[in-house]
Amino acid sequence: MGKVPYIPSSYTAVRNALELAKVGRGDVLYDLGAGDGRAVIEAARRGALAVAVEIDPSFSALISLKAREAGLDDRIIVLEEDFFNTYLGFATVIYQYLYPSISRKLALKYSKELRKGTRIIAYNLPIPGWIPVKIYRFIDENGAVSTHYLYIKGISDPSSWILKHETIPPINTEYVMNIARD
Repeated sequence: MGKVPYIPSSYTAVRNALELAKVGRGDVLYDLGAGDGRAVIEAARRGALAVAVEIDPSFSALISLKAREAGLDDRIIVLEEDFFNTYLGFATVIYQYLYPSISRKLALKYSKELRKGTRIIAYNLPIPGWIPVKIYRFIDENGAVSTHYLYIKGISDPSSWILKHETIPPINTEYVMNIARD
């Protein structure tokens, strides 16, 4: 897919996202396009296993260094790869700050790979075609108004809206005609 520009989430945004998704022990958070690793560091501090998916080798090295310095390298995994090539099925939480065109493509991947109940936090840019279960607006430390969109796989995704029904057996027209005559 290639690189996307690095635009870091504010520290306030990261803290608010993790609060909104209730990230803690037992969670596995994937940060797609992890940048400098601020979301995975904070998630690991809260007890989650955090996976930084970052294609840029400079940022991957920086995240590894920060994880060691914080004493969290046992709780942070750095995958230096394109997130479109990363299996996401182990995630309980996804954090993303990505353009809608990329989110649209990722939504197909989410539908195939994520388990029901997986929480997805989209920072400032919603996932096209998905319905958030919560929208949270806040002012960050720079005075910017920001928005988090919380999605839950199995509720927010269009594939969960399809009505599932059993096949209706064919009508026995002879039986119906006999009843109608009586």
